[in-house]
Amino acid sequence: MSNAPAMVIRVEVTGRSRSGISAKQKEYCMYEGFVHMPNCPYPQKASFYAENVSQVPQPGMWECDIIADVRDGRLQFEVDPRQGRKLVQAPKQSAA
Repeated sequence: MSNAPAMVIRVEVTGRSRSGISAKQKEYCMYEGFVHMPNCPYPQKASFYAENVSQVPQPGMWECDIIADVRDGRLQFEVDPRQGRKLVQAPKQSAA
């Protein structure tokens, strides 16, 4: 186990999703978000998996852990907004 700090990334969940039944007759849902990546000037569109519509996070900005793993000898990174922390935007101050 490493003592390295956790890696996080921001994902802006849009609220758009599509769901259905797979060929194996299992319910699924794919939802859309924009990932704010370091050194990238624009957020990148990505799709995320949920088992059903009730698991789709509420629209808004989420801070998500980046999960690193090695599968079949290949380094892989995953992000799951369902496990993320909702970021609350501070209310805008009116100019007085």
